[in-house]
Amino acid sequence: MIRVSKTLYDVFLSADRIVIDTGPLLIHATGAFRNDKLADICLCGDPVEEFNFLDRLFTSGQQFCITPYILSELLYRARSEFKLKEEGIEEFFHSYGMFLSKIGEIRIDKEKIIHDAGIKFGLADVSLLKAYEETDAVILSSDEPFCRFCEWRNIEFIEYKTFFFNRFFV
Repeated sequence: MIRVSKTLYDVFLSADRIVIDTGPLLIHATGAFRNDKLADICLCGDPVEEFNFLDRLFTSGQQFCITPYILSELLYRARSEFKLKEEGIEEFFHSYGMFLSKIGEIRIDKEKIIHDAGIKFGLADVSLLKAYEETDAVILSSDEPFCRFCEWRNIEFIEYKTFFFNRFFV
């Protein structure tokens, strides 16, 4: 039997829902909130095009979701990257909160995360794995070691940089 491998575009189009890891979400949040910092956050060398790609991707009609653990990690990373104080956090959520409210949420019971063998990866990554297990959500991530782990475990994922360089939404 011949195994036909799906392209990332096929995976994207066939996904019922896609759960977003912190990396791509942070790039998008940076472009929306502090585009002067975009060059510091982007992974692919063309900050404006990278933000525009993610913006088109997230408004493409696919169902995108995050977990509460990803939201928490986004807050931590935004606070750190933008050096935000309390009022800056409020400004960030007033600015970017509208987008976050429009995407879905996959809730993962904390007991499932605490007792997962993969806890060494961290709460956010385990929440992505659980989202896949419980809802068949495809994972969109820029974390290369995490993507290799997903590939090794036959977990359906889209590796962000490869997807960007193929530029399906230009």
